Amino acid sequence: MNNFIVGQVTPDMLNALPYGTYLIFGCLTFIGAAFIWWFVPETKRLSLEEMDIIFGSEGTSQADFERMDEINREIGLAALLHGGIGGAHTHSDQEKEKTELVV
Repeated sequence: MNNFIVGQVTPDMLNALPYGTYLIFGCLTFIGAAFIWWFVPETKRLSLEEMDIIFGSEGTSQADFERMDEINREIGLAALLHGGIGGAHTHSDQEKEKTELVV
């Protein structure tokens, strides 16, 4: 939309203000850069979950974390990562855990 507006007003501006057109667009560029510098939060080196918190959608990232933990537990990846190779649960250990949770 901005490009359309610039394309529509530039010829008329160049006829009325030959060098003033560039000054106006230059000033608008500096104002835009200043706005971004002071009012837009920095997101470099932040994870998507941290950006969710900055922009106010904390529930989304928390739900993703919970779902990922559930999937890792279901496939046994959580036990493998947290318990090491020797501490990984066998299939029968997982069945015992499921039975204990149900009872």
